[in-house]
Amino acid sequence: MSEIWTEKYRPSEVKDVVGNKTAVEQFVKYMQSWEKGKPSKRSALLYGPPGVGKTTTAIAYAREHGYDLVEVNASDFRNAQRIKDVVGSGSQQSTLTGTRKRMILVDEVDGIAGREDAGGVAALSKAITETKLPIILVANDPWNKRLATLRQKSKTIPFRKVHHASLASYLRRICRAEGVNISQDALQAIAEDSEGDLRSAINDLQTVCEGRKSVGVEDLGALGYRDRLESVFDALNSVFHGEGLDEARRSAGKVDKDLKTFFAWIVDNAPRQLTKPSDLASAMEALARADVYMGRIYPNQRWVNLRYAVPLMTGGVALSRSEMPRRFVRFTYPEKFAFMARARGHRARKREVASKIASKCHCSSYVASRDILPFLRVVFQNDEKKARDLAEFFKFVKSDVEFLAK
Repeated sequence: MSEIWTEKYRPSEVKDVVGNKTAVEQFVKYMQSWEKGKPSKRSALLYGPPGVGKTTTAIAYAREHGYDLVEVNASDFRNAQRIKDVVGSGSQQSTLTGTRKRMILVDEVDGIAGREDAGGVAALSKAITETKLPIILVANDPWNKRLATLRQKSKTIPFRKVHHASLASYLRRICRAEGVNISQDALQAIAEDSEGDLRSAINDLQTVCEGRKSVGVEDLGALGYRDRLESVFDALNSVFHGEGLDEARRSAGKVDKDLKTFFAWIVDNAPRQLTKPSDLASAMEALARADVYMGRIYPNQRWVNLRYAVPLMTGGVALSRSEMPRRFVRFTYPEKFAFMARARGHRARKREVASKIASKCHCSSYVASRDILPFLRVVFQNDEKKARDLAEFFKFVKSDVEFLAK
């Protein structure tokens, strides 16, 4: 089975991190100050928008320089005792052999600053004061007033959105490694649509390259039906491979998708992720019940039924799994939306061809599509010589000829 490309192509050295050269250099200098002795700031706060390389930079440095990495997601450890147990104790310990260095990476620090915070920020601040090891904090938005103490105690390193030229160049390298021929226009479109989010761009690329050896702009139709596929992958991972009911239930609130779209993703991926028949039967029963409640929500706006639909479609599926998968199975785009994307691409190509016919025949695009295009298709499918002459006359490009010859 294919891997998720964001993991497959995650840099193993800091020099391979895409974009944010200044931020990466600042982080390297900070870590070097630890290696020379304890710096004045015992933690570093890497902040910026999602998908720009904050966590990747820390992981790449740890791998390259032989650090044992302790990763913690702060949003899952909001109370003081959990932070103290995991971060506080970890920051005081060396490795089992004492021969390797250790780094503590605390991701989503802004996740502990909500109303549910029960002393988590204070405990993390205390751990930073007492740490004997580098603590790296990662946040999207570090400006919450509850995080003021952490900002003061940390070396702050801002990460910016990755420039689309750098994104396109990196995506091209991935395509070469995967043996995919992709047009420059398609690369540019994916890079610009990602809005500087490298992780999102790579996920977009993997989606359109699936099952293809050649990709053009016309193949990007599927991307128009979503905002950020990456968050869908994360949410699906929480449902099918998460650590428990609570994580699965939270996924519906984190995903950048409406409930019906997320439901379609879960339904389509369930048979691939749950290969044990009894697990799949249990999951589909939960999804069927969720579908009943969702059918009551939208026609009559009875939103109270969300309290039943969401736990069933997320937690119900998560609890149906009796064993972890033995190997990774990639999440796939829902067939319903893929069909809609193909149909939309087909209609767009038909309109473009009809427009070229109309300009030469001095008629409307509607008349060209209805009365002329069907006859051209017969010619292109049966007479290669005449097809070449007509292609030259109408100034058809290769994709137009392929459309007519189908």
